[in-house]
Amino acid sequence: MKRLGLSLLALVLIVSTAQLAYAKGRKKRVEKVKGPAPVAKADEIKELKGEYKWGMTPQQVIEKLDAKIVAGFKSKVEKYRTDAAKSDMIRNEIKREKETVAKSLVKFDGQKGGWDVSIIDAEFVQNNGMSMLRYKEPKSTRYFFFSGDSLFKMFVAFDKDVVAGKSFQEFGDLMQQKYGKAQSVYRDVTAHGVKKQILDAFQWRSAEGDGLKLVDRSKFYDVYCLVIYDHTVEDRIAEIRKSAAAAAPKGSFVDSVIDKESDRDENDNVIDRITGKQVLKPGERRGGNQNIKVPSPTSGSNEMKAEDRAY
Repeated sequence: MKRLGLSLLALVLIVSTAQLAYAKGRKKRVEKVKGPAPVAKADEIKELKGEYKWGMTPQQVIEKLDAKIVAGFKSKVEKYRTDAAKSDMIRNEIKREKETVAKSLVKFDGQKGGWDVSIIDAEFVQNNGMSMLRYKEPKSTRYFFFSGDSLFKMFVAFDKDVVAGKSFQEFGDLMQQKYGKAQSVYRDVTAHGVKKQILDAFQWRSAEGDGLKLVDRSKFYDVYCLVIYDHTVEDRIAEIRKSAAAAAPKGSFVDSVIDKESDRDENDNVIDRITGKQVLKPGERRGGNQNIKVPSPTSGSNEMKAEDRAY
């Protein structure tokens, strides 16, 4: 009985992993759009990029963020300059925020962790000299991506109160008012044998060679995200990702679950049949709201906070 229990547990873990990988969209087919994306408003692109420039090292970005942190406390520092106790408290708070930024640096050197099943899981490739910094802004969280210690992409995840229940189309319309007319990108999905197209992203470009896109992460994280990037580097990373996906071993039990085109396949309730209990797929609900829990990295530079796991 003990051996049978362990076997069932292993099978549950395999199926759960496969279902999560499928939910991440490994099989989605994005429609190829014709022609280049429209050019976004230059002033808005400049505002979005802020003080950050492509090619900055992680340390240079950290220095910019440290300066932002200090500036954010300027009024408090001035207000309590003559109050030794409160001044000391504010200095400690500044120190903690700086340490949080520095500790957020993670190198994607092949060690799997929570970031591989997170809101940014599609933005990096393991074992290709990539790294990332995270910084909490007033109404969003910004992720800085580096290739060979050179900044090439920023991923901005808006807070839930910014989204405020708007559909992806509605939020996209608001972004088009800000950045200009966008190019709509659709993807093909198959559900219960019926194929249909779903709006996948809005995208723009800049005169300087930047790419900009609005992506939908509402299925699991209830947010929408802006991604701005150096087109040359991002295209190279995309080719690496495509090659890695093509080289992935096929024919395993996990692949048999993942590679089904439909939302459900004939084997996805195998655990139900063995145990007599229903196992929900990621994203399914059984009364009320359900948050998807994502495992956190074990320790060290791969540390990830709860707000990133269940955004």
